[in-house]
Amino acid sequence: MLLRSLALALLIPAALVLALAGCADETQGGGGAGDDDRGGRFGPPPSGEVPGQPGSGCETNAECAGTLECIDGRCAATCGGETCEAPTPLCDEVAERCVECLRDTQCDDGFVCDDGVCFPRCALDGCEDGEVCDPETGACLSADCSAYPPCPDNTCDGNLLVRCEPNAAGCPVRVDRDCGAEGGACQQTAAGAECRIPCATDGDCAEGESCQGGFCQPSCRTDADCSDGNPCTLNRCEAGSCTVAEVQDRDDAPDDRAGDCRRPVCEAGEVRYIPDNEDRPPDDGIACTVPACDDGTPIYRPDNARCDGDDVCFVQGGGCVPRDEVPDNVCIPTQHDYDYFLDPQCGDGIADQDCPCEFGSVQRCFMGPPTARGVGACADGTQICQNRLDPRWGPCSGSLTPQPEVCDGRDNACDGCVDNIPNCAPVVNCPDNEVTQPFRHYELDAQSFFDDVITEVNWIVRPPPNSNAGVPENPTSPQTRFYMDVSGDYLVTIQITDDKNTTFACSWIVSAEGEGLRVELVWDTFGSVDMDLHLLRDVPGATFCTANDCYYANCRAGRGTGGANWGYAPSPGEACNRGAGQTCPNPRLDIDNIRGQDPENINVDNPNDGDSFRVMVHMFSGTRTTRNTVSIYCGGSLRAVFGEAPDFAITNRSGSGCGGHTWRVADVIMRVDPGTGATSCDIVPLAGPDGYDIRLNTSAR
Repeated sequence: MLLRSLALALLIPAALVLALAGCADETQGGGGAGDDDRGGRFGPPPSGEVPGQPGSGCETNAECAGTLECIDGRCAATCGGETCEAPTPLCDEVAERCVECLRDTQCDDGFVCDDGVCFPRCALDGCEDGEVCDPETGACLSADCSAYPPCPDNTCDGNLLVRCEPNAAGCPVRVDRDCGAEGGACQQTAAGAECRIPCATDGDCAEGESCQGGFCQPSCRTDADCSDGNPCTLNRCEAGSCTVAEVQDRDDAPDDRAGDCRRPVCEAGEVRYIPDNEDRPPDDGIACTVPACDDGTPIYRPDNARCDGDDVCFVQGGGCVPRDEVPDNVCIPTQHDYDYFLDPQCGDGIADQDCPCEFGSVQRCFMGPPTARGVGACADGTQICQNRLDPRWGPCSGSLTPQPEVCDGRDNACDGCVDNIPNCAPVVNCPDNEVTQPFRHYELDAQSFFDDVITEVNWIVRPPPNSNAGVPENPTSPQTRFYMDVSGDYLVTIQITDDKNTTFACSWIVSAEGEGLRVELVWDTFGSVDMDLHLLRDVPGATFCTANDCYYANCRAGRGTGGANWGYAPSPGEACNRGAGQTCPNPRLDIDNIRGQDPENINVDNPNDGDSFRVMVHMFSGTRTTRNTVSIYCGGSLRAVFGEAPDFAITNRSGSGCGGHTWRVADVIMRVDPGTGATSCDIVPLAGPDGYDIRLNTSAR
């Protein structure tokens, strides 16, 4: 109520009040001292002092009416701990504030009490067209200038004619001249008509104001004025200035880009769009396609099930057509079963995470629909059975799943159709996945599959777990190479920019697969601890650190074909990265890694069916607590991993020769198909009373 009253008060021009007051003084003989004793802001002065009422003289409280007290020789009210004085001599006990009036009878004729202030009745009730409110009498008077007597002594300084001037835009009563001679302007605001000070810059304005349109304006009046369209911040209007009162982290920000397969989230006060497979694109008008999202990218999947009979969804033809009407050069993509993931089954290598398994074992896995597995650019990853106490499959690592089709010479969608997009003429033809042997360099040449001018190149290689290599020697050169220090899948990605500043990219997998049996050892204290890998042939009386044990003393590849002689034929030179016409020991230890970063690995390239071996790790020197990891490959496939988190294999006591901590890892029984020669194996983990079998002795059993 008080704010409304103040707003109405501002509608009465100050200059008009002065003009009429001045004219009354000259023509009616009023004036002077009586004005200082007025009780109301607008009302005329009271007729005289009333004994016992506010402002009357007194000597004791008894001389003052009601709850008034005699303060400094005058009757006065106290309100909220302060003395009420003119022009607000009364106490509103409910609101606990000093006011001018409490009821209409305390105001002069023509005035009413509104929220503790005596207001002209016409200011509250309004006037008819052609009339203005007279603040002296509270009555509506004609707006004609002749209705008001002139000021004979010119004391009004011309302000008498203010009512005859056109009102400023947005100011029903007040006009610009009310704002002084400095060029101020009258403006209508939510709080009523107000004067604005002219300005050239924000520096000309008071705190909480800024220079807008040549006049000082409050930067804001309400919180709504401070909205900047950012849903991640909550802005407030404080003292005329906008402030960021709160930075919001939320995942339900308004989405103004519906249907783009992404949704907005707030992070640190900023909007970021993340993939949302539920934010599907709108219908494309083809009856047999299904709008869908693929990791944040809108796609339209053909769905033959939406066609009648044997018809197929031929997108280029506008919908469902008989299969025999599809041109021979048009590929009809395979329909992927994405609903599989609504009810995945354990044991098929698809979405098997958290399914029961045999501790330490490894399987191939795929995180896409079953119909895409092994098709086009799609490829399996691997997952390890973790947690000895409750063995469960861990996450599937390295799997390549269907992607939106791009023009690059590959079947990115893994649906049997290469470059299945209109008007495709590929400039880049991505290589197919490739299989090679470990422990060698792999050559990279961008120009071999890109048919245009190359201005920039960036090679990225993601090596298998436990690899300490896999980094291109010169990642920005069109021709470079990287080293494959362990078996497994190396994901190669190239980004190419041509002379038109267009960027192309493609990825493929290089699988490093050794023949027969391959065992690899890595540890986390390279440089200060020497760990040794041993492979014992399981024959009667066999013991470690003898001729039946392949290890650093008798099995290093650098010793030619000598060393451990287990009856296997030497391997071709390429098996150990030697030149043509040379041979490699079989079995062999490729590197005795004493202080380097490469893994130790032992190979038996052509084992016989039923051959059995025991894998052991020995701490030769060093004192640091060491975490060891052993990977076992059979026929080029990773079959088991031991020592991965959370089941660390820890050694901390060394001994030269074959003393110190000895970890008996697993027994491996080889399986060779007599028809195809394909190699596989059975692996039996070895356990001790506290987990792994780690002891301070050299016995084989």
